[in-house]
Parts: sequence; C-alpha cells; structure tokens
Amino acid sequence: MYNPLSALVLLATLSGGPAEQPVFDNYKAAWEAGRERNLPVLVILNPGADSESSPVDLDVLTSVGHRRELLTNYVVACVDTSTPEGQAVHKLFDSPPLPRVSVLDKQQKWQIYRTSKSLSAEDWNIVLEKYREGKAPPPAAPKYPNCPFCNLNK
Repeated sequence: MYNPLSALVLLATLSGGPAEQPVFDNYKAAWEAGRERNLPVLVILNPGADSESSPVDLDVLTSVGHRRELLTNYVVACVDTSTPEGQAVHKLFDSPPLPRVSVLDKQQKWQIYRTSKSLSAEDWNIVLEKYREGKAPPPAAPKYPNCPFCNLNK
C-alpha cells in the first residue's frame, strides 16, 4: 500500500542534504549577515546582461552536493554590477575585471581570496574548502627585523 509519509521521507533523502543558504543580491545585507553569523562572505561581482563577459553561474556552482555543503560555511553575495548599487560595490572593490570572486574573512576586514579568472569546478572546490574557516591573514613580519628604527610600534 502507498504511504504518503514514506514518500516524503524518500524525497527528503534524495533532495541533497543541508538546506540551501540564501544568496544575497545586496552586498551590505550579506556583509551584515556574515558579521552576525561569524561566517566568511563569498562575494561574486557579476557583469550585467549587456556585458561581453560571462557571469558566474550560481546554478553550476550549486549543482554538486559537495559544493552545496561547502557553501553552508559562507554567506554568499552575488552582485549585479550593472545596477547603481552594484556599481558602487564594484568601485568599493577597486573596479577589478569582471566577473570577480572574493572571500572576506569572518570579521569582513580582509579579502583572503580574490580572482577575476574563470574558475573550474575543481577550482571552486579548492577555494570553498580552503577558505571556509574565514581566518584573517597573520600579521606581516617586519621587513627589517633587526632594525631598531623599523620596529618602534612594538
């Protein structure tokens, strides 16, 4: 006999694991969510529809269960740089070539990863795995460690 509850359980099992994270189209909202949830922010700056550049396709990014699971470690912002708000964010990131992918640390103080190159599926896996903890870079070592005048701020 057909049991609707068993069908729901089967559907939930086949659906692919953790619930999908929302993707913000507003950088400020993503930045605030990252600070609130203490997560790194994955920022994707996409060109507008009129651009010759191809945007990062979020469907391709989320098509594999492993990447969907890795994305739960991030707050994701996908910004259309053809809008006035998107143009301001693009300028905030020093107007790099598009599309642009950046990862901000958990405190949103540092870009711990950034590129404008096209990322393959394997590249995405590596980036999402490597930066999922959102650790800020260590402080820079002094350029001249033995110079008494160079290390006055200790």
